[in-house]
Amino acid sequence: MFSNAIRIASSRAVRFCPSASRHISVACNQSIDKLYGILEEYRASHYSQEFPKRFRKDVVKAACSKSSCPGLISAEGIESILHNIGASNQMPRSEIESMLKEICDGNGSAEDYCTISVDQMFNLLSNRGAA
Repeated sequence: MFSNAIRIASSRAVRFCPSASRHISVACNQSIDKLYGILEEYRASHYSQEFPKRFRKDVVKAACSKSSCPGLISAEGIESILHNIGASNQMPRSEIESMLKEICDGNGSAEDYCTISVDQMFNLLSNRGAA
């Protein structure tokens, strides 16, 4: 039973951590840039006294709290963030789901098809500022 739990945990780690050398599509990149832009605009006007890293941590924590699986971020979590900051009309649900599906490489069952790890979300938001 214990070895079964390890196998399940390790398969989840692979599922939600796609290869760093894998390239994503232009459309996905545009969606990530769009999400980053929406969040950055909000940060600049409402979190201007905070460090950007603190804001990213708060965003990831809030998105994770809306997920049914601990440590994972779903389309619902991102959609909830956008709704809470008054930007729900700026990025449709279908675009969020497409972005997450490509990031997680389409692995997994139907219920976790659109989830990414907290680390992946934090990296997405962190690496956009450097690009």
